[in-house]
Amino acid sequence: MRHERPGCRLLLVGAGHAHLHLVVRARELVDAGYAVQLLAPPTFSYSGVASACATGALPADAGTVDVAALAAGHPVTHHIGELAQLDLPGRRARTSDGAWLHWDVLSLNIGSVASAESLEVDPEVLRIKPLESLGDLRLRVADRRHQMGDHTGDVDAEVAAARVTLVGGGPSGLELAGNLSAQGRTRVTILEAGATLDPQLPARARRRARRMLRSRGVRVHTGTRVVRLGQRDVTLADDRTLAHDVAVLATGLVSPPLGQRIGLGGPDGIPVRATLQHRDHDDVYAVGDCADFLPRPLARIGVHGVRQGPVLLGSLLARAAGEALPEYVPQRHALQILDLGGGLGLAVRGRWWWQGRLALHLKRWIDRRWLRTYQRA
Repeated sequence: MRHERPGCRLLLVGAGHAHLHLVVRARELVDAGYAVQLLAPPTFSYSGVASACATGALPADAGTVDVAALAAGHPVTHHIGELAQLDLPGRRARTSDGAWLHWDVLSLNIGSVASAESLEVDPEVLRIKPLESLGDLRLRVADRRHQMGDHTGDVDAEVAAARVTLVGGGPSGLELAGNLSAQGRTRVTILEAGATLDPQLPARARRRARRMLRSRGVRVHTGTRVVRLGQRDVTLADDRTLAHDVAVLATGLVSPPLGQRIGLGGPDGIPVRATLQHRDHDDVYAVGDCADFLPRPLARIGVHGVRQGPVLLGSLLARAAGEALPEYVPQRHALQILDLGGGLGLAVRGRWWWQGRLALHLKRWIDRRWLRTYQRA
């Protein structure tokens, strides 16, 4: 294992869970000989409270981390922008504003996007990721309600309600449906191509969640494939057309196309070993949703990005010391808690689950604890 030379240029691309951990621990990296640069937008939106923020259950900025302020408080040079081009042989990265940044070690933490495979999607349709798109949901629903006027006794509630179509019945679709339906004056429809809602849930938990959604008036259609998703209607594979006021693409998450465009990734993401290093490049790391973890497939959930942060930090410090690199060992079963709106949560770990108010209280505590680290640092 070689030692990194003094002043080794470390470039962090993206401000996801793992890279935020490095930002607040940047002094350790500097002391080990790194010059730390961060290429990322000025803010980061935490996915754990995205559905609650997007639907108005929590303040819109409850999950926002001021990345610029965070970097300014630590020995990190923050370049506001995104990665546009990568020159691997020359170890250069071009930013979205045209500047070139030089690096010796590169790490990517650029999140995920909603899959639109085999689907025509209007550019104006909201998507669960990137999260910046989802932020307009509450405004669009509110605008529709305003257009219909306040509900009065002589106006049918079905007519006065905003019609929202969610394409995808995975965790994000369930959370959005739960939160929107808990508010009233919203007619929510879930269109899921698979045979069931979120297949990762235990069967009994899935049935319980579906009954809860049905009791709130949510229409759930499984085995329903969408071929076109527009601003005002959706076309199904059987040529039926369903109208809506607001639509959200809530399909499964995939690695952003940037990974393939810069020559580092494939359809499943940027391939990394257990050390989180690229399969073919020892000086390139990828963490979080954008990574394709080769030892075994990982669900694209925030817990992996959070837990990979300390491993990435340990790996960079070990490089500087010429020591063996640590490896990321995922939990066999990670705790996942869905926010179903109306004060209810659904906690799942493996085949164990429970639904109720206590589950949501636990989720809120976990989310607040994580956010506090970066909103106050």
